[in-house]
Amino acid sequence: MEANEEARDWAELPRDALLAVLHRLHHEDVLTGAGQVCRPWRRAARDEPELWRRIDLRRRAALSTPIVHLDAMAHVAVMHSAGRCEAFWAKDFVDDTFIVFLSLR
Repeated sequence: MEANEEARDWAELPRDALLAVLHRLHHEDVLTGAGQVCRPWRRAARDEPELWRRIDLRRRAALSTPIVHLDAMAHVAVMHSAGRCEAFWAKDFVDDTFIVFLSLR
């Protein structure tokens, strides 16, 4: 950073702007990265059910990197939806137990 550049405090980003950013990210990235940046970002990711209305976790399953507890990520995503999950996509790790969990939420 150059001396004349001002540092940005991303924790102070207005909530509507933050949610606009989070809506453009993949759910896996929100769960494993963006939602862990700071408290305001974590609260926005956790407390905004609209962000979790349509959950798509197919991307992580397709990556060649080691899979990080996709079933746990799926449970957290559904819980964040606060009963408003309308659609859910996943590959390879969803079983009957998860389907029952999803239907109950």
